[in-house]
Amino acid sequence: MVNNSSEVICMKLRKYVKKGIAAILIAIMLSCVGGRVPSYATDNNLIQEEMTMSATKYGFTRFDTLAEFKTWIAKQNRYGYTGIQIHHTGSPEYKNFYKSNGTHEDELTRQYNMKNYHVRTNGWSDIAQHFTVFPNGKIVTGRPLSNTTAVGITGWNSKKICIEIYGNFDKGKDVMNPEQKEAVVTLYGELCKKFGITPSVNTIRCHAWFTSSGSYLGTYVAGKSRKTCPGTNFMGFGNSKAAIENNFIPMIKEYIKDGSTNVETNATTNGSTNTVGVYRIIVDELNVRNGAGSTYKVNTVVKKGQAYTITEIKYNGSTPWGKLKSGAGWISLNSKYVEKVK
Repeated sequence: MVNNSSEVICMKLRKYVKKGIAAILIAIMLSCVGGRVPSYATDNNLIQEEMTMSATKYGFTRFDTLAEFKTWIAKQNRYGYTGIQIHHTGSPEYKNFYKSNGTHEDELTRQYNMKNYHVRTNGWSDIAQHFTVFPNGKIVTGRPLSNTTAVGITGWNSKKICIEIYGNFDKGKDVMNPEQKEAVVTLYGELCKKFGITPSVNTIRCHAWFTSSGSYLGTYVAGKSRKTCPGTNFMGFGNSKAAIENNFIPMIKEYIKDGSTNVETNATTNGSTNTVGVYRIIVDELNVRNGAGSTYKVNTVVKKGQAYTITEIKYNGSTPWGKLKSGAGWISLNSKYVEKVK
């Protein structure tokens, strides 16, 4: 039978399992209990749970799983928010997050550094954003939700939640990771549910739709918009009002409806190369696949010079795929393979 003092020692050691020294601690616990391993030390589910708990530092909390965030947001007060902003950090970007040795920067330290810049350089009272979504899908808190005035979009800050999505999502830059996409959709969906916000382009808006003075442009206008935020290739479909309305908003609505975070998104507009219409094949042969992606079975091939009507577009990662009107399957709409003719 384990004596009380030994059990107390072992119980105190439990909290250190999540710090990655489980093997050492189990050895210590063996000596505490006369060679027997307590049930909690061999419970893989418990050890995994301990190792993925959220962390708090510098006044910020990092959620290591989306389930943790859902539990946390459910406990927060309802502050009367009426909208949510969409931003990308621009800088820092993915190359700053992922290191050459295979590790990545600490999320809480990066959040602290952003706060320092906002406070010391910009002269703001706190970090601008309420949340940051990192490339690995982890969500970190920022300014408290009790502060209902964001510092994100001049003219659209009162009772708005500011969200920074880590990365530079302009064309030719970062392509959003699936785990980050899932976290973004979950975050917006959970915030809409919590604060009674109906997803639309009236309640969820990009920084790119505003001028530096705070005038509302209604969409991204190069040369007039304050920034490209959240990026001209945000989630593969871009930052225009039509792109958000036809792609991002439906993703959030679907999440609210059934909890889905499908990152293979429908797309009906993203400039001339990513809209439904007629496309001509410009390579010798192009595979027609059973689904929107290169892993699907090849049904047939189409030849150079032939033109086809595309009735639906989906993104797989950053690659657009078009559904043939004939029903034969899907083709890649990468500009290396096709050109839009009308």
